[in-house]
Amino acid sequence: MRKIAFSVLMVMSVIVANAQSSVVVSAFNYLKYGKLDKAKEAIDKAILNPKTMEEPKTWYYYGNIYLSIQLTEDEKYKALDPDALEKAYDGYQKALKLDADKEYTNDINDRILVCAEQFYNKGVNKYNEEKYAEAVKSFDKSAGINSSIGKIDSLATFNAALCAELSGAPKDAKTKYIQLIEWNYNQPAIYSSLSEILKAEGDTATALSYLQMGRKKYPENFNLIIGETNIYLAVGEKDKALELLKLALTQDDKNPTIFFAVGTNYDQMGNFEEAEKAYLQAISLKVDYFDANYNLGALYVNKAIEIMDKANALPLNEEKQYVALKADADALLVKSLPYLERADELQPNDQYTMRTLKDIYTRLSMVDKLKSINEKIDK
Repeated sequence: MRKIAFSVLMVMSVIVANAQSSVVVSAFNYLKYGKLDKAKEAIDKAILNPKTMEEPKTWYYYGNIYLSIQLTEDEKYKALDPDALEKAYDGYQKALKLDADKEYTNDINDRILVCAEQFYNKGVNKYNEEKYAEAVKSFDKSAGINSSIGKIDSLATFNAALCAELSGAPKDAKTKYIQLIEWNYNQPAIYSSLSEILKAEGDTATALSYLQMGRKKYPENFNLIIGETNIYLAVGEKDKALELLKLALTQDDKNPTIFFAVGTNYDQMGNFEEAEKAYLQAISLKVDYFDANYNLGALYVNKAIEIMDKANALPLNEEKQYVALKADADALLVKSLPYLERADELQPNDQYTMRTLKDIYTRLSMVDKLKSINEKIDK
């Protein structure tokens, strides 16, 4: 009796094993005929069953089914799992570990490349949706998959760096930009972006070194020229800044910002004529440029103050020269008014502009305008 019972048990065991194996076959057949819902239902059972969960074929089919869900255009099937791509990739990784005989390895490696492409596309979609942190993960996944098979995916890494910066993760972006430079990636933006991150960290010297490295490769790149110029301006190296600004103007002589920077630089160097010329050019290109209007007005006012200081230093018997210098100073104040008043129109609440106008109106005895500006200041 014991022998018979044992035989029955063996028969039942084989039947159960075959039943579980048939679930994997069913999953394959459902996939073959495009019934992704049924295929998913079958394979999800197979990966949980002790009889099939350690078979490479199970995970190979699992990857194929979930990749098909990712790739399908049928919204009914696409809605089966929002994480289908991640599950497909994980399934292929599991299959590779279990596939000791390399039965599925070549096909899996080909399909993993499809996964990498899909992760890249997902990153692009997340970028377009302005979900930058999620985009970083997808681009990183694409780059990581390619790296695992010995390929450098510099484009995915560059996009990941850009999205990391946009998502407020500058340290991650910095690491990726440095990696791209080591790979000699042909994109000048990595040098300017990296320098901005380093400047924000307070490392101006390293920021400058990367900009200079970039300019050796791309000597005419406008953004790199401006980036290097801004550092020279920030550290007070006016001559170097001016040299680069002039170079920038040879590439873009319609950019009011560059003319404003040139004007500011000449202003700081005490070159009144060149500063005036540059500010006027900036305003001619952009009439509503507040900074250029204000700075030009201030240039005339400061020059007027300088002349009055000379006048006030004259001996009392130099009345004629005093009167002439005062007239020159007043003429400069009058000349400043259109630009300062325009600046006041552009930014009506700027206290510096209003108080400068008040001083000029007082000096020139412009009673009505003085009353008006006082009322505005008091509000």
